[in-house]
Amino acid sequence: MFELELSKIDAFRNLVKALSVIVEEGCFTLGEEQMRLLAMDPSHVAMVDFELPREAFDKYLCEGEERLSLNISEFLKFLDRIQRDEYVRIWLDEETRKLVIECSRGGHVRQFMMPLLEPSEEEVPSPKIFFKAHARVLTQSLRRAVRDAALVSEHVKVEITPEELKISAEGDMGSSMARWDKTAEDLLELKVEENAVATFTLSYLQDIVNAASVSSEVASLELSSDMPIKLDFELPQGRLIYYLAPCIGV
Repeated sequence: MFELELSKIDAFRNLVKALSVIVEEGCFTLGEEQMRLLAMDPSHVAMVDFELPREAFDKYLCEGEERLSLNISEFLKFLDRIQRDEYVRIWLDEETRKLVIECSRGGHVRQFMMPLLEPSEEEVPSPKIFFKAHARVLTQSLRRAVRDAALVSEHVKVEITPEELKISAEGDMGSSMARWDKTAEDLLELKVEENAVATFTLSYLQDIVNAASVSSEVASLELSSDMPIKLDFELPQGRLIYYLAPCIGV
């Protein structure tokens, strides 16, 4: 049995949008205390680790554990039909094994039903990476740097040293660079055991940062040279973490 209720849909909808930029289909694990999604994109370049506790909802009820495999893009289409002032109930119809999305306002009720997907047998392992450098930065500041890089290249370089965080890109149309030294107001924390640098596909990074910046004011970046980057977007409640594989030889 699973049911949740929300008096305001915006925060939850924005988080689902943040998942959809990486995952087309995903299996939510629903427990008594939280809902969780750990999933990779189809090309296995990026991974998202998402968790939302029961306190994030007006009502959250789950008996035992449920696994809901959904087409997240289709789920988002239904959520996008919900008005900001509508009250939302989402539950699993045990007889039809369909997800029911109901929104209401002033005695007017609208209802959608969507089928579940067959759950994948493949389990996504949690990454085990030892990071040598850590930077905590305002998300909007990071977003501006990534958008700047998109003007000139399809790849972006991220560097973290004891003195600075730097994001740069170079292409036929020119170059772009954003640097936060350790005294910068937008750089909230800098911890470095060893210099770290890696290059990433810009389209992935831009999609992630754009989507997550709606829900998060602060992002933590963890990196080791030529290893996946960990992007932890701080939420009022819950967890939104991405891992993005580097481009080797670029």
